Amino acid sequence: MKIKKRYGKHGGYLPHCVDRDITRRIKKEEANNPEYYIRVDDKFFILNHALGSDAYKYFGFLLYGLLFIYIIGRFSINKEIGFGFSFLLILAGSLSILFYYKHPKKELILDRMNGMITFPNYFYFKPFTIPFEDCLVAWSVKNSGVSPTAPRLSLLHPNGFTSTDVMGADILEDWCFMNWYMDKNRPLPPGTAFDEYRLQDFERRKAEGFPKPLIPGTFHTP
Repeated sequence: MKIKKRYGKHGGYLPHCVDRDITRRIKKEEANNPEYYIRVDDKFFILNHALGSDAYKYFGFLLYGLLFIYIIGRFSINKEIGFGFSFLLILAGSLSILFYYKHPKKELILDRMNGMITFPNYFYFKPFTIPFEDCLVAWSVKNSGVSPTAPRLSLLHPNGFTSTDVMGADILEDWCFMNWYMDKNRPLPPGTAFDEYRLQDFERRKAEGFPKPLIPGTFHTP
């Protein structure tokens, strides 16, 4: 309840805020996983949100396999091949494979220096790129039936109706991490993934005169 009082309540938008106590800490060994972490440094944080997209390719090949079995089976019993059914299998299989190779990248991109966030849209639609300060965030449960999914951090689309879930299921930890990382006037967030970039980030902020933090936090940044 303490966290809810500080950061909002279910169904509302989470405020932009940095909290040292609950910010997610990314380890270097985590960031070395190229299937999920595409880039982690002092300028960009990029996650791959298309881990399940291989299913489209395999589904397409599965449909082609079913078509082959169907044709062989019809020939073996000396029956005509149904054109309509065959066409549907070919169409569905081709569209699945085409989507796998041509769909827009499903990535969460945090552009720290320019203060911009890019996150995936649905299906074949282009991703959204907006200023991070304009990003509206809540949490959502996609399946409210017998077996609901775990709550996820959800980014509202500019249309004001739909949204995209990002990162993991640790909603407040992930959101605080995103805020901390996107405040280029603060040191990089805690976590060994950023240790090798801390000195150059410090030198950059020093050259800029150590400007004040952009996002409010629960602790003082010297």
